[in-house]
Amino acid sequence: MRWPQPPRSWRGVQDWATVVTAALLLSGCAAGFSAQTLQPYQPGEGISSRSGQVYAINTLVVTDGKGNGTVVAALINQKSKQDALMSVAATDTRGSTLKVQALPRGGISLPYGQSVQLADSGAVRISGTGLEAGMFITLTFAFSQAAPVKIMVPVVNRGSIYAKVPIGSTGRGSPPIPSATQPTTP
Repeated sequence: MRWPQPPRSWRGVQDWATVVTAALLLSGCAAGFSAQTLQPYQPGEGISSRSGQVYAINTLVVTDGKGNGTVVAALINQKSKQDALMSVAATDTRGSTLKVQALPRGGISLPYGQSVQLADSGAVRISGTGLEAGMFITLTFAFSQAAPVKIMVPVVNRGSIYAKVPIGSTGRGSPPIPSATQPTTP
């Protein structure tokens, strides 16, 4: 049995559809390595630094609006052995030094390949006049072995996302300000 051939007008439409489809498919390849889908995307408020031996992920400062703040960051040690965060320095955009609470003796342990969330303990506290939401400050993390990580980060208000982040003054032994979910007593 012989199949009927489509009319000649259909062959022109088929050829045109093939050319358009091929052009669309091949134009996607023309973007190369600079295609938007291959560019880093950071959906969080914080800033991430993946350039050193210790990554600082989603780094920011949460403030109480009274000049006190806590550093929120996930530090990930990329070295093949344990390291420790020994100190943090902070400066505002004018270059003024902000007060940073001293870390515990021996620093904050950073096991290899694990994420250590600084917000959980609230160990890295910052204070200074003018420390307020909307500004940027520069943090420098110093480690026992890895090279320092310097990163400019935003200061944000304590909202529902950061309600459990302990915030207090940078003085030793100062109690943290209670989170929004805990009752306060006068």
